[in-house]
Amino acid sequence: TQSCLGLLRNLPPDEFMYYAMNMSYYTDSTLLQTMMENPLEKKAGKLYAPPGKLQLIYFIDDLNMPALDKYNTQSAIELMKEKQDYSHWWDRGKISVKDIGNTQYICCMNPTAGSFVVNQRLQRHFWTCAVPFPGQGALQTIYSTFMKGHFERLGFKGSVQESVSGIIKAALSLHANVVGTFRKTAANFHYEFNIRHMSGVFSGLLAAKPTEFVEAEKLVLLWIHESERVYGDRLVSVADLKKYRALAAELSKKMFGKFNFQKYFQEKNAEPLVFAPFSKGISEMEGGGTYDKINGFDRLSELLNQALTEYNENMAAMDLVLFGDAMCHVGKICRIISSTPGHPLLVGVGGSGRQSLSRLSSYTCLYTTMMIIISGTYGMNDLKAD
Repeated sequence: TQSCLGLLRNLPPDEFMYYAMNMSYYTDSTLLQTMMENPLEKKAGKLYAPPGKLQLIYFIDDLNMPALDKYNTQSAIELMKEKQDYSHWWDRGKISVKDIGNTQYICCMNPTAGSFVVNQRLQRHFWTCAVPFPGQGALQTIYSTFMKGHFERLGFKGSVQESVSGIIKAALSLHANVVGTFRKTAANFHYEFNIRHMSGVFSGLLAAKPTEFVEAEKLVLLWIHESERVYGDRLVSVADLKKYRALAAELSKKMFGKFNFQKYFQEKNAEPLVFAPFSKGISEMEGGGTYDKINGFDRLSELLNQALTEYNENMAAMDLVLFGDAMCHVGKICRIISSTPGHPLLVGVGGSGRQSLSRLSSYTCLYTTMMIIISGTYGMNDLKAD
């Protein structure tokens, strides 16, 4: 998917445009036709085409996901086949033909869900290419390019740059261990770790700045922290989290034996490992903050109580007691929402502080919070208004 989107973004804008769509279990021909008509404009007669003389490329992800009907077909697939066979579809209101010009498809299929075969009468219009999961060698090359480019370009110290190759190997090994240990089940259906999660770890590492990361040990700690945020925070039981932390502790000891990280993994009185964008205080968040390690609960408490005091002065007061776990949760939320594609999903029982910590995290990152209140009469018009 990302490879296709990257190629589409690099097409000459004076010749091509693209329109990305995702199919799901509920996608039918009516919904697909509505989406496909969005980028089109009416030309002469019955012809509809993209603006000007542009060639429109529809990028359709998860092509095989729509549900099968009682005839064992998928109406969305049949609409695409009709357009490819006859270069038109029908106006459903006027019952008249709409000729479609200057369009073509690029599609991706989900290898782990949906129908594993699509209508061969549609498939014959495509050149089919199988893209396997990259091997260890390919992943090493990909992430080495990103990491070494970042650390060399910004001029990190030599000892820090030397640790990068070891961190890449450790990250790939930990990902393989996590995939092999935590399998998807009916109860834990979200235990599905792929290359997107691995990229999340490296995205956190690329937030490092040479002024803050002057020692190799601190960069390794950042890898440990990012890995636990990406993998550990998705685990739903204490037993699974202990199992993950044992994997991370063993690997960090094996790969970086000269550093002592045991204090971060011990079961009792473990030292907190928190990296957050508000490490220099809420006053420094205007420019995006500084993603750095916060040393101990005392410093973390000082920063967040300062933010809470400012919040209570400007907003409806929240009477919060910021204990250790609550402060760590604020750090996790701020880490997610301060990154461009960040969307946290907080799971907990009522009264556990999800709403309060979300408001505090949003204020700490200098964002505006808007709350959607769901009721029994909440409908589509309410959603659009919100």
